[in-house]
Amino acid sequence: MRIATEYNPFCMVVGEPKIGKDTWVGAFTMLDGSGGLTIGERCNISSGVHIYTHDTVKRCIENALFDEEGLKNVDAIERSPVSIGDNVFIGANSVLLRGVSVGSYAVIGAGSVVKVGTEIGNYELWAGNPAKLIKRWMR
Repeated sequence: MRIATEYNPFCMVVGEPKIGKDTWVGAFTMLDGSGGLTIGERCNISSGVHIYTHDTVKRCIENALFDEEGLKNVDAIERSPVSIGDNVFIGANSVLLRGVSVGSYAVIGAGSVVKVGTEIGNYELWAGNPAKLIKRWMR
């Protein structure tokens, strides 16, 4: 019985995400823990998934790359934690943006883009770009 989290050696991890036991993370996956990332137990994060807890949109559109003193403007980087429950499957090449919350026993279909701040409930299937609720079960 495996109890350790497994990372493919081609996975990139930024920051210090909290990942539960017996979770598998596939190749070419990006886990951005810089804004707070929690992934539950027994999850499968398929290859090519990107999970972001920050973005620099505000910094770019406000032309705020540097502050008045010429230093990198870290205040213009928006951060929101992402939380993923237990027994979640995230399909290949999906993208979860900052502030997303995913309940336990949820499924995110391959190639989905989950918008900023989306809340996915327990036992829900979401898919598409942008991702939307497709089905609920075991309620």
